[in-house]
Amino acid sequence: MMHVCIFGGTTEGRLLVEFLSEFNVKTDLYIATEYGEQFVKAFKNVNVHQSRLNKQRMIELFEKSSFDYVVDATHPFAKIVSQNVKGAAEHCNLKYYRIVRETKKSECPVYFDSIEDIVSHLNNNEGSILLTTGSKDLDKFTAVNNYEERIFVRILPMESSLKRAVELGYSNKNIICMQGPFSEELNIAMINSIYGNGAKFLVTKESAASGGFEEKISACIKTNTKCLVLKMAEEEGITLKDFKEIIRGSI
Repeated sequence: MMHVCIFGGTTEGRLLVEFLSEFNVKTDLYIATEYGEQFVKAFKNVNVHQSRLNKQRMIELFEKSSFDYVVDATHPFAKIVSQNVKGAAEHCNLKYYRIVRETKKSECPVYFDSIEDIVSHLNNNEGSILLTTGSKDLDKFTAVNNYEERIFVRILPMESSLKRAVELGYSNKNIICMQGPFSEELNIAMINSIYGNGAKFLVTKESAASGGFEEKISACIKTNTKCLVLKMAEEEGITLKDFKEIIRGSI
């Protein structure tokens, strides 16, 4: 039986697990949080591991297992994890594939190369901010002037994420804990609900359609909100669709 190892609790990771389960492919999925586990634990022939592995632990895993493929379906901004997966797979001479997201540049947003550049822009402009980049980078946005009152954070409904936001000084009344992706209508409602005549800025990371990126942009257009986007770095890999074709040809 074919055996595939996947890293990533992303939408692409979940879709790939579902696909492999349909073809009765033995799959081990490694995800970082308990939150992501609930979306994939019901699939047959799938072992879900909630664990953060460094490169050495990945090598040890690969050496004692018999994987036919190692797949990196982690988030595009999880660069260190991707480097570790690729390095460990190459060390063990395993077939490695990086799943890349298909993105479409829009004319509406303003794109930035770094969070620091976004912070600088926000410090040179006034207005409330809807921050949708997740909990990992919340510490960097504390450099925004009056961030405690200006920034409304939208994060996953996880105790660890909420605790991090509160500990960093974000106002309790400005914390929204919800699971996305969100529709255009819900994005519009959230933007308009922020006091002070709605959010003047929405901050997000460049993403694929599956991450609700287009819905954020369209909501910003319709509410006259400035959309500030952290650019995704260019990377080599194949799409989820192409990898599925590889599996079909191997079964």
